[in-house]
Amino acid sequence: MKALITLMMTLIAFTARGSEPVPYIAMPVGIGYAIDAKGIRHPNTVCMGDAVFAPHPQYPYGAPLARDPVVGTRDLKGDGLYRLDVDLNTGRISQVTIIKSTGSAKLDSASTDAFKRWIFKPGRWKEIVMPITVRTKWVGMRTSPR
Repeated sequence: MKALITLMMTLIAFTARGSEPVPYIAMPVGIGYAIDAKGIRHPNTVCMGDAVFAPHPQYPYGAPLARDPVVGTRDLKGDGLYRLDVDLNTGRISQVTIIKSTGSAKLDSASTDAFKRWIFKPGRWKEIVMPITVRTKWVGMRTSPR
């Protein structure tokens, strides 16, 4: 019995992973731009100082869409570019246009849904071009029971 328990513990120790890749959506700095109310072009980092509400796009975990060719939800990858039209009177995003798709309907949908909720100080910005890229980071996993 003791040998069986030792064998099981050894197998668990060798098959357990110390970390696991976790995907997330990042917005790289310096690629996009913003156009202010006067029509002058600025880096998109400048307009983010005037953001009242700007939730970060979240990676779309869950059941894959039928039109998406990728089966595993952690396998979605791609870089996208989006144009956000800002209403000068309210500061809310009036329209999101996909300039360059990520190649995944789920990633595009997650990004556009987040961008539609953004709010800026009124009267300052009229257009923002925002890039996204999907990256993975390694997150430590607990290998011993609590």
